[in-house]
Amino acid sequence: MLQVPRRRSRRIPRRRLTGWSLVLAVLAPLLGLGVAAGPAANATANPATVWWEAFPNTPVHPNNSTATQKRIIDIGINSPSTGAPVKWVRVLLPVGWSKTATRTWPTLWMLHGGGDNHTSYTDKSSIQQMVLDKDVMVVMPETSPCSSYSNWYNGNNEALAPDWEDYIIEEVSQILESQYRASGDRAVLGISMGGGGAMTLAGKHPGHFKSVASLSGAVNMLWHPGDTSEPILGPSIVWASGPLCAPGGVDWKRIWGEPGYPFFTNDPTDLRQRNYWLANSAIHNAEGLRGTPLYLYYGNGSDTSATQPPALDPVTGKPVPDGDITGAGWAWGQLDAAGNQVQPNPQRCLASPPTGKPSPAVIDAAMLERVDGKMNQSFADRLRELGIPFTECAAYGLHSWPYWDREIYAALPMLLGSLGL
Repeated sequence: MLQVPRRRSRRIPRRRLTGWSLVLAVLAPLLGLGVAAGPAANATANPATVWWEAFPNTPVHPNNSTATQKRIIDIGINSPSTGAPVKWVRVLLPVGWSKTATRTWPTLWMLHGGGDNHTSYTDKSSIQQMVLDKDVMVVMPETSPCSSYSNWYNGNNEALAPDWEDYIIEEVSQILESQYRASGDRAVLGISMGGGGAMTLAGKHPGHFKSVASLSGAVNMLWHPGDTSEPILGPSIVWASGPLCAPGGVDWKRIWGEPGYPFFTNDPTDLRQRNYWLANSAIHNAEGLRGTPLYLYYGNGSDTSATQPPALDPVTGKPVPDGDITGAGWAWGQLDAAGNQVQPNPQRCLASPPTGKPSPAVIDAAMLERVDGKMNQSFADRLRELGIPFTECAAYGLHSWPYWDREIYAALPMLLGSLGL
């Protein structure tokens, strides 16, 4: 029986951040940050508090900072669960939203991948355009480049941060619902590390999210091919994330400990912290997904497909000169003859995409997607074994944004539909 690591006790060491609060107070006017009402505004037992608010401009909303109707807000949150002075949550706001509105709005959570942050979706995808007229709040929380969306092992020291699972599921949700007019109706999507996080969090907290989409998600962190055919294994994703996590890197063993056999040891009885890895892997929490609409996308590590026409520039009508976008066969703003957004080619989702060339022993978009594809095949097999229905799109594709942008668009009807939109 799987022994799930027990939840850490709450830490309230906020006094140690006093120096940071002084620095931020001085810098706030220079950075265009608004000082939030402070801890008194959060009268619940939630240890997280809103420190700052900002209204950034983007190419889609170039006048957001001065507009009466805000469409984007960045919320700076201080929580002992993060181990950082402030973590940001970017929220896309629907028309009519205000903090004093008499109604609430459902939320679509979008979890970033490894090495990214709360700005990745607005910087690298077309989500702002996709939800421009949708009655939903899109929540993009910053964690860390290697958070894995979990409470870290930290040598089994429960006093140490971070506790990302608690932060996302409990603290940020409470803040949005108590202070920013979010309802309790939530859907979640994630890419790569965020895709694994989305499926894992939904599986560990049944009912918290009404639907889940994972795009190239790290969903089976103990994946092993059973031979030496692949130089990159499931735990390799965690090992590789350590150097990305902070200046100077982070010891990857802080995240979940060591995975034990068959990694690092030939002794089948040497399991080390294997249970911690199991408890934080989507495939081992799959039963908790029963009854939740699921969308599972993964590529095969190849950008070549005879079934996918190249994306066309919406202005010139010529193929877009970008190998990834051409391979994806779709781009936001690509219009048909009637002036409507072109839909992703349904033929992209293959019953069994060819695996292509063996992965090179180098971390790149092809290798990452090939390994993620293998993880997702095992995850899909597990869902079928449990009799849990899901939508599966296995396709040609690399571990890169043009493919994810296409699949965000493809998954939105399911995600928004679960929210009644």
